Parts: sequence; structure tokens; C-alpha cells
Amino acid sequence: MTPPNIDFTNLKAVLDNQNREELAYLLAPLNPATIARFIEELELQQQVQVVTILENRTQTEVVSQLDTEVRTAIFETLDEDQIKKLIEKMPHDERVDLLKGLDPEKRRKIMQKVSANEKEDIIRLSNYEEGSTGAIMTSDYALLEENMSVDQAIEKLRIDAPDKETIYYAYIVDKDRKLVGSVSLRSLITANHTGTITDLMTTDLIQASANDPDHETAQKLKESDLIAVPVVDDEERLVGIVTFDDAMQVLEEDTTATMYQKVGISAERDAEREKDITNSAKLLKGSIWYPVRLRIMFLFVTLIGGFLVGGLIDFFEDVLEAILVAAVFIPVIMDMGGNVGTQSSTIFARGLALGHIDTSKIWRHIGREMSIGAFMGMALGVIGGLTAYYWQGIPNNVPEIGLAVGISLAIVVVVATILGFLLPYIMLKLGFDHAPGADPFITTIKDFTGLGLYFILVGTLIGV
Repeated sequence: MTPPNIDFTNLKAVLDNQNREELAYLLAPLNPATIARFIEELELQQQVQVVTILENRTQTEVVSQLDTEVRTAIFETLDEDQIKKLIEKMPHDERVDLLKGLDPEKRRKIMQKVSANEKEDIIRLSNYEEGSTGAIMTSDYALLEENMSVDQAIEKLRIDAPDKETIYYAYIVDKDRKLVGSVSLRSLITANHTGTITDLMTTDLIQASANDPDHETAQKLKESDLIAVPVVDDEERLVGIVTFDDAMQVLEEDTTATMYQKVGISAERDAEREKDITNSAKLLKGSIWYPVRLRIMFLFVTLIGGFLVGGLIDFFEDVLEAILVAAVFIPVIMDMGGNVGTQSSTIFARGLALGHIDTSKIWRHIGREMSIGAFMGMALGVIGGLTAYYWQGIPNNVPEIGLAVGISLAIVVVVATILGFLLPYIMLKLGFDHAPGADPFITTIKDFTGLGLYFILVGTLIGV
């Protein structure tokens, strides 16, 4: 929730006026997380402007808070020199993930600009397999040597603090870089300054191997109640740490994956789910012109369909002139089909997202939905037909109107339920985003077929 004293509207107005100095002044006292929320509400061009306005340290902290898709989009826009400055200050694990998401050519150019030490660190962290502890660890940790005095250790941490992800625990290694212990910042500050860190360090360490599964290490960190756990290689040399926030992210992702498996989402659905996530992010967080272009394209289908339905009504003008009461039930036929179709398409979208719908067995799902539509159609057809019979049929001496309304309602409901599943599936297979695209087609087709059937029945049954 945005704090009440933060006026994003005012910030946007200053940004729109291109007043960089005033915007920098207004952003300076804000928390990085608040600035990140502000940036995520903007269009890409403005997001880049805000990031480049920020001071160096704040810039790095804000970038780390941004949603992955937003951050990647911003970095694709920045030039290589700007990115180089940013990634040199970013947490080591985060910059590796970010670079993996960039265009390969852009990533190559950036790697040419970073220092040899930074490049070596990035390559080393990138080589760990996804799902391993090495892939989520950071090499950005506080390191001490076992022969240091307490004063020397405190001084080193004071110097290193601005560039380390955490200094609350420092790790002690021997001359071969093998992990021998750890010491907390509290212990150092409260200790006798004439002593050595070996007098204070803990040697009974909870640690992980770089090749361990990431979820096992995350669970170990959670159960140990530590803020970080050291990671060693096969030769017991310290290579990194896994921090609490990274561990919690792994556990959250693991829980989500387990939930998807329990509701039937298999590995084959991953690509489709990732595509749905990307489409959703572009519709809700990307440039405003993307949803405008996409949605208006499908709304043109509805517009054209409206003209076609208008032409259909014009074609049956003689029926309407002869039986005026037939016009009373046009909204009923159209609205019922529209609502049923929207229900079905929404159920399809949710079922697809949760894994309840297996697209390889789509006809089984469509058959089930058609059966549901048949039961609903019969019920609504009987109720609608009887209502039309007693309301407009008997008083106007055209009892056949009830039969026409009943049959039309029954059929249009069945058609709408089938379309509600079939059209999103077709759009999915053709590579289109079914979320904004299915309903306009459903509306057009069911209006045309439903009204056409209704007018034909009215004309046939009443003999116009």
C-alpha cells in the first residue's frame, strides 16, 4: 500500500514536465521500495528517465526492488556503459539473473566492459545449474582471515560494508580459502579488542554445498533461524552465501510449483504458463499502447459483428413489422448468449491457468461444457418460453412466440458454451492472447446465430 504522504500524482506531474532537478529532490527522501512502486506504474520511457535521475547508491537499491520483467525491459533500453555502472553495484546473484534475461548480443557487449574480476565472478556464478544452491548464492559476502585481531576485523568490515550484501555475519577462511568458522558483528563489537577473531568464531557451522538442491538449502536456512548460510565447493572452499530473502523466494516458488502439480499442471504446461504470465504482465504493467492496440483490434470484431447483426435485423424487417412483440425478446436472446459465453470463456481461462484443463484432451472438456450448456439451455428455454407465452403471446394472440423464444434460448445457450471453450483454445493454438480476444468473437458469433435462428423460428411458426 502506498504511504499516505507519498503523492505519486504529483511525482508524475513533475516527471511529465521534464523537471529533472525537482523530481530528484522529491525522490531523494523516499524509500527505495516506494520509488520502485512508483516506477512500475509508469510507461517504459518514463521508467528509464526515473532510473537515470536517481543517485548511484539509491539507483542500485531501487533497481533491485523492481519486478523482474520491468527491470529487464529498462536494462534493454539503457546503453552498455549505464548497465556496467549499475551491475557493478548490484548484489552478485541478482546481476547474474538480470544478465541472463538480456539479449545475448547486449550481454556480450556489457561483459566486454566490466573488469576482469567482475567478469570472472559473473561467469563463475552463471555456470551453476538452475535449481542448485550455486545458482541462488551470492559471492558478495564479508570475508575475514583467521589470523586477524578483533580491531583489524572491525576495520575491514567497516571498509567493506558499503559493498557487501550483509556484514552481520563474517566468514573466516584459512590460507587455502577453506571455511573454518564464522563470527557475528555483535560478537566483534562487544569483544575485548586485544583478542583475535579465532577466540570468538563459531566452528560448528550450518553450511551447504554449491551442488545441493536450492530448496534443501532454503529449508535448512529457514529451520536454522539464520540470516545467511555459507556455501562451499567440493573441496570445502568458501564460494558464496545464500541469504534469507533468496531462500524465501526459492521456498515460495517451490510451494507454487507443488500447488500447480497437485492441481494437474505438468511440465508441458510450463511454456504456456510462462506465455500467459508474459501476456498478463504486458497488459497490466507494460506500455499503455500495447493493451490499447491489442484490445481495440479485437473490439473491431465486435464493431463489425454489430453491423452484421444490424443487417440481419434489417433483413427480417418484415417479420418485425408483422409481429412487433418479437422485438421485445431480442435483448433476452442476445444478453443470455453473451453472459453464458463469458461464463464459459472465464471458466476456460481459470481452468487453463490452474491446470484443470488439459489442452491435449480439449474435446473431452468441450463435450462436458456442451452437456452443461444443454441442461442450462433446456431450463432457461422452458422458463423463457413460458414467460414469453403468457406475457406477450396470449395477450397479443401470438402464442407461438413462446415456442420461438424457448427454442432460441435453448440453442443459443448451448452454442455460447461451446464457443466459450472452443474459441479461446483456437486462439491459444494460433499464438494469440485469448484473454482480450475470445469474448468479441463469442459475442459476434452467438448474436448472429441466435438472432438468425430466432427470426427464422418466429417467421416459420407464425407464418410471416
